[in-house]
Amino acid sequence: MEQNVVFVNRLNDVIYGWVLRVVLVEKSLIRDSRNMGRRYQRFMFVDSLGDRVQAVAYYNDIHVLNETLQLYSTYYIAGAAVRRILNGSIMVGLVPFELVLRPNTFIQTVDEGLALPIHNVYHLTRFGDLESLRHSRDSIITILGVVIQVLPMQVFMLGGRYIRVQEFLLINEEMMPIVFAIWDDFIDTDGLYLAQIAHEYPIILVCRPKISYFHGLSLGTQRQTIIMYNVAIPQAHELRRWFDILGEDGVVEVLVSATGEGSCNVSLGA
Repeated sequence: MEQNVVFVNRLNDVIYGWVLRVVLVEKSLIRDSRNMGRRYQRFMFVDSLGDRVQAVAYYNDIHVLNETLQLYSTYYIAGAAVRRILNGSIMVGLVPFELVLRPNTFIQTVDEGLALPIHNVYHLTRFGDLESLRHSRDSIITILGVVIQVLPMQVFMLGGRYIRVQEFLLINEEMMPIVFAIWDDFIDTDGLYLAQIAHEYPIILVCRPKISYFHGLSLGTQRQTIIMYNVAIPQAHELRRWFDILGEDGVVEVLVSATGEGSCNVSLGA
């Protein structure tokens, strides 16, 4: 198998017989697409050179692949369709192709001795750096934070249709609360799921959110955003230990400082 392995940067839509050895580093929830009219799930793999390749699954294929592909496992992948990415707004990284995964795609877990490491896969963005990054089009933002508050859902009229937005308050060790807004296309999946588990103070890893001034400096979902929950990476374990030490009293203090005295009575999970 190893002798047929190619690097991600060699992928294109005219070569065949390739095999990738990659680790799964991003996995979205299953979503419904208003534009495509079909269910889909997005994945991101990275090879030993650090190059990334996107992947997508559709319809009934999702349920098989959702069980097969687990975060931070290393896989051999072959036989997937390689499709050129025509819409630059959804392209991540330097490889202008994505894999279309189906149940008959060859996917095999790599023996532990050949598994790829996951350290340094995510280059986490400091909350304090968001202000300076808001005008940079080339910045790729990755946020790790604890959800400490759910705000009421809001509905707006935009472009002739109603748009829903659900906001959450995040903190990390910097103690600089930031609002994270989940917009309409994510509401019925990530928004609903996060609201249901928010009372557990989940740690979320948000890849490629956008910076906005919706309610002051804040973050929001965009088309290429992927949100993952309670991920098994060292930085998340460290954040969990820090937050457990902070305790309920510390959370209340953060809420008061973020929302103003007397404004912290929105219960988690409400």
